[in-house]
Amino acid sequence: MFDAQMLITTGTDYSVFSPWFPRGGDNLRATLEVVKRGAAATVTVRVFTKNTEDTGDGTDADSVTIAGGAPGRTVAEWATGASKGVKELVRYKFTVSGNAADWTLFRMLPAVWFDSVPA
Repeated sequence: MFDAQMLITTGTDYSVFSPWFPRGGDNLRATLEVVKRGAAATVTVRVFTKNTEDTGDGTDADSVTIAGGAPGRTVAEWATGASKGVKELVRYKFTVSGNAADWTLFRMLPAVWFDSVPA
């Protein structure tokens, strides 16, 4: 869980990454909670992933995005597999957008990991 964080925009999108954390299962269910925001600020969350031996910022897991504007919770799921890749390490990319000096106060609830069940 990431305690409440505030991101402020200067009129252009502003992004930060969370620390890396290990994958805990085949699938990830992530919950963004927007606590409060200024004016028209919006925060979006993407999942980046890499294997432990890889260098760099990692790669975008897929096209799934969590977007939060108004206060409340938003949930999304990511899965492993050939077309969707949640590798050994995972981190979030948070991007806040809005007008100059817009801000958002948000947190990520603890990640929920679960394994796929073969049919």
